[in-house]
Amino acid sequence: MNNEVKAKRHILCEKVPLLAMILGCLIASVVIGVPTALAGDSFAGHIVSCIAAVVFLIGFNRWFAPEFKGVFKAGISAGELLIISIPFIFKLVFSYAASVFDSGFYFNPTLLSLAMALAAGFFEETIFRGVTIPLAMRYLKSKNRMYIIVGITALIFGILHIGNIFQGANPTMAVIQGISTIFGGFLYAAVYLRSGSILVPIVMHALYDYMCFVIDPTLDNGIMTSETVTIGIILTVVVFIIAGIWSLYLIRPAMRDKIQTLWNEKWGIE
Repeated sequence: MNNEVKAKRHILCEKVPLLAMILGCLIASVVIGVPTALAGDSFAGHIVSCIAAVVFLIGFNRWFAPEFKGVFKAGISAGELLIISIPFIFKLVFSYAASVFDSGFYFNPTLLSLAMALAAGFFEETIFRGVTIPLAMRYLKSKNRMYIIVGITALIFGILHIGNIFQGANPTMAVIQGISTIFGGFLYAAVYLRSGSILVPIVMHALYDYMCFVIDPTLDNGIMTSETVTIGIILTVVVFIIAGIWSLYLIRPAMRDKIQTLWNEKWGIE
């Protein structure tokens, strides 16, 4: 019995893969964003966002790319996973230290902050990387496509965070958050490329945001409300830049064949 799954053809992906990536991002935003908006900005609403993201990823796998072997399945060992997590651990530890420098040992954990962090991880990673990176690794034909993938997804990620200005964020702080987010996007994209599992950046993203929500009294629903650029904020940006540049080492040319083999296996390409 032949269990081989027949691949679907997608002309737009084949002809204009960068446009397909952007459209995938937009479609995911709408499909996940609508039920999230209807559920409201509450604990239940954030959980709905997580569920919608998972359903969307499964739908992407089952309908759009049935031959793809899943966005959740990792293709590396636990030891390698630990190695590629080092830049994130660096970011987590030193961002915490920078926050303590500004606000002292503030700590205010709530179920709402946990739900917000999970929603941010699932929603944003699905939109910016869960769909775009698999498409790019299948259809984008370029020797340097991994750097292109990281750059494009991180740039969109950062620019949209600058949009927090329209939600009440101080313009200077929104730009600072946007710059930091670009370098954070480098990290999340790189660990997804290396691991093959979107769960890795989802967990990292959610864990980092949860830490910020519970230790930073200047955050209001994830938006920086501070009016002053403090030493701690400057240090945090520096930490993000270092971690982001460090993460590019994870996808250096020497790792290109290994990463490509992983993604070829996920797409069933021999």
